[in-house]
Amino acid sequence: MQITEMLLTNKTARPGIIMTPKALVIHWTANESKGADARANRSYFNQPTTEASAHYIVDDVEIIRCLPENEMGYHVGAKSYKPEAVKRLSAYPNNCTIGIEMCVNTDGSFQAMYKKTLELAVDILKRYQWGIERLWRHYDITGKNCPAFFTADDYAHKYFGTGAAEAWNRFKQDIHNLLTSNPQKPQDHVDNCNIQVALPAKGILRAGVSYLPVRMVAEAVGGVVGWEADTKRVTVNGQQLDVSIENGIAYAAARKLAEVLNREASWESASRTVTLVPKSQNTG
Repeated sequence: MQITEMLLTNKTARPGIIMTPKALVIHWTANESKGADARANRSYFNQPTTEASAHYIVDDVEIIRCLPENEMGYHVGAKSYKPEAVKRLSAYPNNCTIGIEMCVNTDGSFQAMYKKTLELAVDILKRYQWGIERLWRHYDITGKNCPAFFTADDYAHKYFGTGAAEAWNRFKQDIHNLLTSNPQKPQDHVDNCNIQVALPAKGILRAGVSYLPVRMVAEAVGGVVGWEADTKRVTVNGQQLDVSIENGIAYAAARKLAEVLNREASWESASRTVTLVPKSQNTG
């Protein structure tokens, strides 16, 4: 992970007050304009009249550090704060939190920016030996609708194809997975075994065709799900799928989804259960 250091010189946004961080706060820039990337937002913070700042700004190309992590920024200021934030952080949470701004400029790749944000957040949490309980949305501290794609369903549907609660839970799960993943040590001898994974998910049966929740099923077997907000196009492993959106969740026909995952789908009518198994490796 590469970080570009462009520390602010604007004393209005960088007061130089030393702090001891207690938590990491996630924001979005709320600027979808073309060109509103990390450097543009850093330039905004550095204007003499700007009284706002964050420690990091992330776009699809780079991560910019605007403030040292042990200096206070102005990213969660408000007239009042939620009781839990005051209890766990302080009466003025700016003085103990690190802020990350996520860029949403339309000429950038949201998925690439999301991945860089994950990498940065995991790096910070690991260095301070924090778990995901130290991860906050701006909304959790002040009630502000930020980041909107983690707090408002309409924006979550636009950027993730799902509801806000699910999008935020996915972000935290992605962080948790990266925090807890450890490479396995080489083994002298390994035997094969069969594994079955049951997902706590419900599909849809419509006109005799079963439909499965795309992201939950695909990611469970190592598939890569893509979502294009502008076109509402869903891809799995680079292949486009026809989907329907139900309550913010994308569903695809079981056999179509199985095909792009290199799986075979079977239907058990008695239990109304769909089973996906790897395609036979026998070539005859």
